[in-house]
Amino acid sequence: MSISHPNVEKGSDTNEIFNFLRSLKIFNQLDVAAIQSVVERLTQVSLSKGQTLFQQGDQGNALYVLVSGLARVSMSSADGPEVLLHHLQPGECTGEMALLTGQPRTATVSAEEDSQLLCLKKEDYGRLAELYPGLQAGLANQLLPRFQQNQTREALKKYFGDVGDAVLLGILKSMDCCHCDSGQVLFNQGEPGDAMYIITQGRLRLVSTDAEEGERILGEAGAGECVGEFALLAESGTPGSLRTATVYATRSTDLVLITRPVFENLMVQYPQALMALTRRIVRRALSIGKPTATQKANLVVSMLPIQAGFELGDFADQLSEALSGLGPTLSLNAERFEDTYGKSGASALPLNHPLSPVINAWLDEKEREHLYTIYEAVPAIETSGHLSTWARRCVEDADLILLVGDANSSPLPTEVEKAMQETRTCARVELVLLHENGCALPTGTANWLTPRSAGALPVRAHHHIRSGNPADFRRLARRLAGKAVGIAFAGGAARGWAHIGALRALEETGIEVDWVAGASMGSIIAAGCALDWSSKEFNALAARFSDPKKLLDYTFPYASFTATKYISSLLKELFKDDIEDTWKPFFCISTNLTQTREIVHTHGELWKALRASMAFPGVFAPVLNEEGCVLMDGGAVNNLPVDRMREMCPTGTVIGLDLVTSSSFSEEYHFGYSLSGWKALLGHIVPFPGKTTAPDLFKIMSGLVEGACKYRLNEVAQMADLLIRLPVQPFGLLEFERFPEISEAGYRAAQEQLKGFKVN
Repeated sequence: MSISHPNVEKGSDTNEIFNFLRSLKIFNQLDVAAIQSVVERLTQVSLSKGQTLFQQGDQGNALYVLVSGLARVSMSSADGPEVLLHHLQPGECTGEMALLTGQPRTATVSAEEDSQLLCLKKEDYGRLAELYPGLQAGLANQLLPRFQQNQTREALKKYFGDVGDAVLLGILKSMDCCHCDSGQVLFNQGEPGDAMYIITQGRLRLVSTDAEEGERILGEAGAGECVGEFALLAESGTPGSLRTATVYATRSTDLVLITRPVFENLMVQYPQALMALTRRIVRRALSIGKPTATQKANLVVSMLPIQAGFELGDFADQLSEALSGLGPTLSLNAERFEDTYGKSGASALPLNHPLSPVINAWLDEKEREHLYTIYEAVPAIETSGHLSTWARRCVEDADLILLVGDANSSPLPTEVEKAMQETRTCARVELVLLHENGCALPTGTANWLTPRSAGALPVRAHHHIRSGNPADFRRLARRLAGKAVGIAFAGGAARGWAHIGALRALEETGIEVDWVAGASMGSIIAAGCALDWSSKEFNALAARFSDPKKLLDYTFPYASFTATKYISSLLKELFKDDIEDTWKPFFCISTNLTQTREIVHTHGELWKALRASMAFPGVFAPVLNEEGCVLMDGGAVNNLPVDRMREMCPTGTVIGLDLVTSSSFSEEYHFGYSLSGWKALLGHIVPFPGKTTAPDLFKIMSGLVEGACKYRLNEVAQMADLLIRLPVQPFGLLEFERFPEISEAGYRAAQEQLKGFKVN
């Protein structure tokens, strides 16, 4: 076969082929001897117009370099026509991945005109790569731009629609690309905004800083999502154009930058393409303050065993199965990675190896094909005390790191965790404690969390999982995927029994609860739910509350009508563990009268938090906490904390269970601008026409709290995906003995309102 090329004429010898190869990027890092060795192993291929070089799905076994002619590279899918990816020009390569993996061809290559090619077989490349490491670097340089181009194309298509490669290329030429290393800040809160960024690879975290609350994570954005888009809507130089959050990379991240002038220019050049982008920005603007849509960005979860030698196999399999119910899921350990990638020993290649960026790019493509990717970082640590190469790659590629440990082992941080601190990652870290399936209740969780609450990679959440318990793994999967179902229970004293009936209706509907919260009596029901109480245990709770003599210890009404010793003892007996020890995450609300603010109880002794949350003004005594602050009923400040639950589950489903009551002031009263308590009491005992009648102090306090509750609910109701209203008008605040009737009323109401409802 002869070669036809401007620099390689027909009948050319090996010298002409040698000179031709030296001009190619893939071979330009090789010395003369190395290139000569490559020339000796090349074979020559001739294609007639229309002839196919290889087809999509064929086994890859060689690299080809087009010397002359023109080739077509295309891809087809099961449900769509063949798509032209690009045209192969002289001097360009195809089939590079075949030299690195054993995967089938991902595209079809055919000649659009008579063409000449050079062929390097896989086995020959392997021998050459061992002798000349520069050949691997050249191959990486050849492959990476292609990966990056594909990543950018896919990301931009999400914003500009399927506008065709020509238009997309024109749009891309108008933009700049930028890169952020892990931990690098893209822009700071308060800075003027003059551009938006589309993520092509990696992940960004959005945080806000407040003088009172400090730093708060607002959310994260992954490949195909954008940040900073409001800068293009607000007028430059106005307060609205200032950045509302600080954004930084949690791992190596590539972005496309769209400045205001570029955006305005693109609107003129490609109005149809920019329409999709503009609509997305407007939708985001209109959604501020409303429940966020479910997470759409792909999620990469890396699991790291806390104890060296701890196996993750069963845990990983069960989590993968649970995540698969939510979307396409890929689970890889070192062995499965090598099998899929097609090259033995690839998991152990050092991170600074020339082919390491290619492996990362290949993994990124696999991550894009799946909604959830799980990496098992096993073996986690080497004898040197450092993370293994595979574990380090898993950690640095993660959006979320799960530290998985045996709940019965020592809670102190291990060598594995210390080694993890050396990596370049800002990924969110969460703790999973594995319990035996028959475990009644976790204990001592605070001992695990306290030493891991600070540092460069603090643990931000924890999960209790019983081995072999599918419900626990489904809950873990929903929380990781941002699809947790959070329930907020309203306060209302005895009327709160309606929540127990509503829980029964939720269970019958198939809705599993992942996160619970409440105020006042709602906090007690939420705590039982968090502890996985059965209906039998809730019935036992109701029985304990139904005897007023064992519940209400009346005293001189200086601070309250009851000393509240009985209720405190009962709560301490029923809820003796810490908030961190509940199966489901839990929080409750109380009112800090000293600091005039809302308190969200997320840790510490459970009974104390409940005691503060249900300290109804005038009925139960207030609580003095360890800081010397006076705490009272959470219903006074936030009786149905759906807003706080939305903060915990920003992309999940939030359901509020509200207690619908009638006014406590429905009867007719007779009093003026002054009121004698003695006359009012006499009018209550012996009512007759003309006598003074007035609401008692308990009704007045109840009315104040209920009024505040309704006003607050009007503000936050839109934060819930579903607000279930449980009518409890016929029942009194202290009629705890009417548990069966109240619970049944809640069941019937919830059952009706849940018809047709679907979680996000």
